[in-house]
Amino acid sequence: MADKPVLQVKMFGRFQVTCGEHVIVSPDSRNSKVIQLLQYLLCNRGKMILQEELIEVLLHDDYGSNPVSTLKNIVYRLRKLFIGADLDKSCILYKKNRYGFSPDIPCEIDAEQFFELTKRVKHAHLDDDSRFALCMQAIELYRSDFLTRSSNEPWVMGRAVRYQEQFCELIRTAYGIAERCGRFDEVLPVLQRATVLYPYEEELYLMHISCLYELRRGREAIEEYNSVANTLYNDLGVSPSQTMQNLYRRITSSMQPVTDSILEVRATISEPEYFTGAYYCNFENFVNIYQFIVRHMERSGQSVYLMLCTLTESDNSPPKNGERLSKLSTALHQAARMSCRRGDVYTRYSPSQFLLMLMNINQENCHIVADRLRYNFFKHSKITNVRLSCKEISAANMDSVMKAHGSDQPPSW
Repeated sequence: MADKPVLQVKMFGRFQVTCGEHVIVSPDSRNSKVIQLLQYLLCNRGKMILQEELIEVLLHDDYGSNPVSTLKNIVYRLRKLFIGADLDKSCILYKKNRYGFSPDIPCEIDAEQFFELTKRVKHAHLDDDSRFALCMQAIELYRSDFLTRSSNEPWVMGRAVRYQEQFCELIRTAYGIAERCGRFDEVLPVLQRATVLYPYEEELYLMHISCLYELRRGREAIEEYNSVANTLYNDLGVSPSQTMQNLYRRITSSMQPVTDSILEVRATISEPEYFTGAYYCNFENFVNIYQFIVRHMERSGQSVYLMLCTLTESDNSPPKNGERLSKLSTALHQAARMSCRRGDVYTRYSPSQFLLMLMNINQENCHIVADRLRYNFFKHSKITNVRLSCKEISAANMDSVMKAHGSDQPPSW
């Protein structure tokens, strides 16, 4: 007697179902109600689901005049998918107003395999080698988020979050073993893929950067830190955590060899090439530069102004997150670089704001800079129905500066 054909199902990333050489659902198939029904039945394999539940899951509030008839039509079209794939319509069972996927059909479902492997990883009596191997098998199955093209479906959201949490826990476990056993080279590709999947999960970057450092790839570790610092700040308006900053300092402090060449030191810290326009840095570095400049002002009497540039909609409301905010922010970023001098500094202060530090300037000339910035922003972005406001203030309390100079008169600019 011939073995029954096995249904191969991929639920991480784009949904795919094959049976031998037959493609029942391709990754590019339209995410129709038929496909969603199949997804739900496969996720509840071994259960018979009330038709009322399926109607709620598939049709939501759009029941129409005869939701039972609509559901039957969806089931009919689903059964037709299996014709020609060595499977007949009996793979979709019906009994007493309930539907289910036949338990007699052998299935290999990546989400089920992933779940079983995560359970085995937690077994108390495993040695490190066995646990590491299971972690890597499970991580390999997790190609992307659960059912990405159905991610807005309420029943998918909860499962997707749980699978993501399990994936991150597997990464932590594998990295912990790598630390104990010196297997950083094996876990590095996994961490690289994880940070691409979840670019705002700082913990994944911490492990990735630490792994690069342990593999003596310090330059790459620093580049990765700078990249994630910019991503977090540009997209979320936050700086790296203190833990990540401490890791960065540990890496940089251990990288520079002893040298007696001051020329070599200067070459190491210099910009790799000449750039025109203002100097851009993340907010953490901007704060450090600002604090140094304020100290310098106390000695030199140099005039420095801060300028806060804020984008709002035409009704003065903040721009909503999304493509429009990203486009606005990019345009303001470019306008700030073009409008300021090479000796000026700027950073992103919030998702819709940039902060400029203008050197050797008075308040009147600040207004000229603001006008030039608005001109460049609107000319090159060609964005309408948006406002750009600029507010300036001296970079330091002038009373403190004059006191440092021992004078009641403001220093000569």
